[in-house]
Amino acid sequence: MHPEGTSQRASWPYVEDKTYLLTWLFLVPLGAYTLWQVLYFLIVNVLRRQRLLNDPEVMTSYRELSKKAQKANNLWWRLSSLLGDQNRMFMYITLQAIFTVATMALTVPIFLSYELHVLFQILKVSAAVWNGGSFLLEVMPKQVVLKEKKKAEMQPAQTPHDQSSVKTENKIETNNFTEMR
Repeated sequence: MHPEGTSQRASWPYVEDKTYLLTWLFLVPLGAYTLWQVLYFLIVNVLRRQRLLNDPEVMTSYRELSKKAQKANNLWWRLSSLLGDQNRMFMYITLQAIFTVATMALTVPIFLSYELHVLFQILKVSAAVWNGGSFLLEVMPKQVVLKEKKKAEMQPAQTPHDQSSVKTENKIETNNFTEMR
């Protein structure tokens, strides 16, 4: 694409019609996302409702997120109960829709601005490095300690009497081996 009246290529994507961008970078993805959410809601809460009611072990995204939020007792848990516990699902859907529209609304400005685009890329890489580093430095050591603890619990502790009998058995085996030569 070339800016009007020039023969050189624009250094950053040049778009003459911003409604085209709004349509394909915001409205079409938002429509696809909305369709997906409606289908998910119908399948989980209408078609499979009885199975989910009968088996509390089956995890849905709503069950998983509400369980984690309830444990944390954080802002999202309090916000989702604004209309009462009976309307928590509706509040969950509303909060998710607000979050989705807010994040998708950034696609057009990020596409049009080189500076915003670079800033967004830096933020994505920084978040990935931070999460990876946090996992390596916080989560993995705890998992290793837990694994070692479980391993120690699984192996019966040897008493001094057991250790002396092991030494005696080793001596007998060594003597038998030397005698066989």
